[in-house]
Amino acid sequence: MRLLQAVLPHAITALAAVVLSLSAQRFLSSPAPPAPQPTAPTVTPAPSPTVGVALTAGAAPSPQPTDAPLAAAVTRQEVIDLRVQDDRLWAAIYLMRALNHLADAEAALRMNDFARVEQILTTIDDALEQAYARAADADRDPIVQIRRDVGIIREDLYLRPEGMDARLARVRQAIMTLIEAPR
Repeated sequence: MRLLQAVLPHAITALAAVVLSLSAQRFLSSPAPPAPQPTAPTVTPAPSPTVGVALTAGAAPSPQPTDAPLAAAVTRQEVIDLRVQDDRLWAAIYLMRALNHLADAEAALRMNDFARVEQILTTIDDALEQAYARAADADRDPIVQIRRDVGIIREDLYLRPEGMDARLARVRQAIMTLIEAPR
């Protein structure tokens, strides 16, 4: 089950990237619609220089050979942008998961179930570790600091339990600030 949870986001991302790539390739490399053909040719008795100009102006321009590499570069950039956006979303999901576990830790602390609080704090650290792996570079330092704070809370749980609810509230606020930060 854990393997499925670890592989599923990557499989979905790969599938979405392939579908978008193929769609973009089909859209960008579709041939131009054929130019309408006149139903009756017009014949002029005397050759004039404007007829030659009219015939060449009506001809469809030939496609440039740089269109395909340009389209491939645009498609690659779109895929890269989608992967970055996907990583941001997964980082936010993992941060929300840590926030959800934090609510569970606060509830267990109210019931004085320190063993359960310790387990939940470990789970919060795991969620933050996953968020760190997917986070943008700017968000990684705050996540490291939050993980440090959670580790200190876990170490102090049995030694100094007083004020633990306030410390958990500060961690909650730090996670909320990180989630709500403009991107």
